[in-house]
Amino acid sequence: MSDFASLLNSFKQNAASASRATKTSRDGSSAATAAHDEQLSSKKRPRPSSGTSQAPNFPAFHSSLSQKKKGSFELSFLVIGGQKCGTTWLHTMLQKCKQLSLPNQKEVHFWDWHYKKGFDWYTRQFGYPDYNTTNANIKQPLYGEITPDYVVLGSSTIAEIHRCFPDLKVVFVARDLVDRAWSAMIMELRDQNMGLNAGEFADGVIGGKDSKRAKTATVSTAQQRRMRQLSSPSSQPDSYYLDRLRNTTHNSRSDYATSLNHWYEHFPTDSILLIDYNEIKANPRGILEKIAMHIGVDEVIAKQYVNDLDDEEVRQRVNAAAKRDSKDGDSSSSLSQRPRLKKQLESHLRPYAMEFNTLLKNKGYSWTLNDYSQEK
Repeated sequence: MSDFASLLNSFKQNAASASRATKTSRDGSSAATAAHDEQLSSKKRPRPSSGTSQAPNFPAFHSSLSQKKKGSFELSFLVIGGQKCGTTWLHTMLQKCKQLSLPNQKEVHFWDWHYKKGFDWYTRQFGYPDYNTTNANIKQPLYGEITPDYVVLGSSTIAEIHRCFPDLKVVFVARDLVDRAWSAMIMELRDQNMGLNAGEFADGVIGGKDSKRAKTATVSTAQQRRMRQLSSPSSQPDSYYLDRLRNTTHNSRSDYATSLNHWYEHFPTDSILLIDYNEIKANPRGILEKIAMHIGVDEVIAKQYVNDLDDEEVRQRVNAAAKRDSKDGDSSSSLSQRPRLKKQLESHLRPYAMEFNTLLKNKGYSWTLNDYSQEK
């Protein structure tokens, strides 16, 4: 076995050991250790649903019941997607608004993965100690979170969210479908070459970014170069990306219209805000103000919040997100250099783009996604 093959095998063994250690510590650890484990577990993407799992059910927290007293926890907003659509930047920026309360950790995955832990666990992610606690004399912040995979939740789960929080505001950011899918597939390829299964974040499995850097520091320059080569888009044939794109996970994340229609079944149109990803780059302050006001921030506070943001920080974070995205996708030029693959991706995704554009028109939006029509 070569040195590099041994290295990859070591990463896989370390990932498996970390997973077993997390389970063991959760079973018999102190509260502090358990809280740490909860943070790590929340960094993983939820596995694709088999369709047989039971939907969340919290009858004691339904909005119509008397147990839900004034001052108790109220979820005000969810940003439900899309994946690879600037939601990390959005999470960081919204945390700066004094009227909002978001978890420190983006992507809590309560409604698709951790709901069996109960509302006590969920509200603690917001720093709210007990959802039964009544603070009627204290104005509560607007609680909300960002988990891009929520867009593909099943109708029964969305119905339960509505029963608990009928006034919830929803935000979805839509990006060019080819760009989004390409970025997601390259991120997945990179993570798999770190010894991870598809759908798992490296940071959540092997101990966080510091641990990841520490492991990289022990790898020789030649081995690091070899890992980059294996994670490069050019390391895989066109058939690899087409197979990945056609699987259930990537298909569902590309089919914006079908997923969003499940949300529109339960929430009114004016409760759901659809954002063009390109506008984040073109007008980040305007988008932040629009989102803040949609999710319930007072107009005066929303305008002041946006005005107080540092220009350099907003630009740096937007540029950093674009740079990180480019790293995941190895720059858009890597796909443009494969025109046959690009055309095949466009052909596969065109129906999804057209269906989403129809939804946008029906909901009163003037912007559209590229639908890769021949005349364009």
